[in-house]
Amino acid sequence: MKRKSLAALFMAAVVFASCSKEEEKSPEITLEKDSVTLTSGDEFLINATSDYDLTYKSEDEYHAKVDEKGLVTATYIGETNIVVSNTETSKKVKITVRPEYTLYEDPTPYLGKTKSQIISKFGEPYQTTEKYIRYKDYSSYASLLVFTIENDVVKNITIAVSTLYMSQLTSFLKERYVFIGMENDIYSYVNNVDESKITAAIGLYVYSAEYLTVVYAPL
Repeated sequence: MKRKSLAALFMAAVVFASCSKEEEKSPEITLEKDSVTLTSGDEFLINATSDYDLTYKSEDEYHAKVDEKGLVTATYIGETNIVVSNTETSKKVKITVRPEYTLYEDPTPYLGKTKSQIISKFGEPYQTTEKYIRYKDYSSYASLLVFTIENDVVKNITIAVSTLYMSQLTSFLKERYVFIGMENDIYSYVNNVDESKITAAIGLYVYSAEYLTVVYAPL
């Protein structure tokens, strides 16, 4: 009987010790860095520690992806967070994907704006009609910016860039937009990886020996 009692006591002590050890676990997640700036294509390994197993999830894979080990790959220009979680809590690592190429300002936010809004933003154009608003020297690289107007709102946007900057222009587009293919000598892109979030299509083609043309159109 004594042996049985001692065995039961010993097992209870083991169970109690196990529970106590479990209770000593901390839910805290420790991050070496909670923000990082990358360029498109760069990788960054999140250094996170926790008493519990960790999982990683990107809030927006258009800007950065992450694998099950916390390896982040920067995709397209912009910002997002990687959520680092265990069963108890979570923390975020802010990922900023900065541009390497800044040939001109991304014009997609101006699709759908009114004629008066465009003039208010860009100033007096060198030429304006009922159907077009034209600006010269949009940037050091873009010699012409044209807004096509329909029913008083911007239908599409055209930018002319010298063929001397072909390499820079393709890199500029590549780090901002998703390339979807080429047809009839037009390089086509969209502005998200998630079909439900795509708002614009971008087309690049050779207009002449001197100029490349980039057209932005709403979807």
